[in-house]
Amino acid sequence: MSVAAFERLVTAIGGRRVGLVTGPTGWVDEVGHLAMALAERGLLSALFAPEHGIWGDAQAGDHVADATDPRLGVPVHSLYGANRKPNAEQLADCDLLVGCLQDASSRPYTYILTLTSCLEACFEAGKPFLLLDRPTPLGGLVRQGNVGGGRFARVPVPMRIGLTHGEYLRLTIHELGWQGDLEVVPLSDAPRSAWYDETGLMWVLPSPNLPTLDSTLAFTATVLLEATNASEGRGTTKPFELLGMPGIDGWELAANLNARGLPGVVCRPAAFVPTFSKHQGKVCGGVQLHITDRHTFDGPRLGLHILEALRATGGDDFEIWPGSLRARFDDASLVDPLVTGSAAADDVWSTWPAGIAEFEDRCRAAGLSLTD
Repeated sequence: MSVAAFERLVTAIGGRRVGLVTGPTGWVDEVGHLAMALAERGLLSALFAPEHGIWGDAQAGDHVADATDPRLGVPVHSLYGANRKPNAEQLADCDLLVGCLQDASSRPYTYILTLTSCLEACFEAGKPFLLLDRPTPLGGLVRQGNVGGGRFARVPVPMRIGLTHGEYLRLTIHELGWQGDLEVVPLSDAPRSAWYDETGLMWVLPSPNLPTLDSTLAFTATVLLEATNASEGRGTTKPFELLGMPGIDGWELAANLNARGLPGVVCRPAAFVPTFSKHQGKVCGGVQLHITDRHTFDGPRLGLHILEALRATGGDDFEIWPGSLRARFDDASLVDPLVTGSAAADDVWSTWPAGIAEFEDRCRAAGLSLTD
């Protein structure tokens, strides 16, 4: 967004009191962080914090507390604590909500549900919702994985979604029959096929464990490990690119995975010691994912094969992690069969294309274009 575009946004706001739904990725090129810029114009009434908080200092799954922002002096209403949706009292001091969050283009990432809940709250209160729509970081031409909802999507979407937040909200409105005032303002005119590093926008960590575009792409595979006792690399300098657990022979695991001939990735034997999260302070054997061709890389399919390979090399020591958020993966139906050995990775994968085709038909029925 240019300075001129920001001025047009200020004009469109027209002096109304803004509740801003954002995080660290609320940084807008040429303008700075949107919260600061709106506050300087006297337009910011409140902040609404998703998972990881306004400034990205909360780790995955940590509840975010209500607070007053010490720099801006406005209330911060948590949407990742006791409340997951703005309530009437919180909206009372806002004339509209503005959303600006960077997605990871993966269903288990919580921001699509946060924005959907904000949209629903606005519609119920008769208030407008304005979305500053950031590009999907992994390009918008590819959708991969199973189609599901679980607790993290109001309408079923693939694991790798391939939609912007604005497109997802329009799909939700169409399928749930909601009525209200949604305005979507694109932050980039890059083609749908563009990856984030081709948009000209600055990369800002959407959350503490997605430091790079590579980690965000790897997330589409290794996020499945969140349901298990294997480390997905949290607590290392390569989250979601490193994976493993104590007792695993990294050379054996790498050989098993590389022999599968999966496109776009090479698995290198690795050892690592997480500084926090699973297996903190313990040596883990495993692999590092080296993505060699992001255009042919299929993260969700790789994720199934990683589960199968860990089962083959770790045996009964590899198991479902008690307390894990398996509902991210549709009530455990995706992860459990691979961990227990009751299903084969490519047998599961072969069932997915039909669901993707049906999803794309639903998108077109909602008026979304899936091409450049």
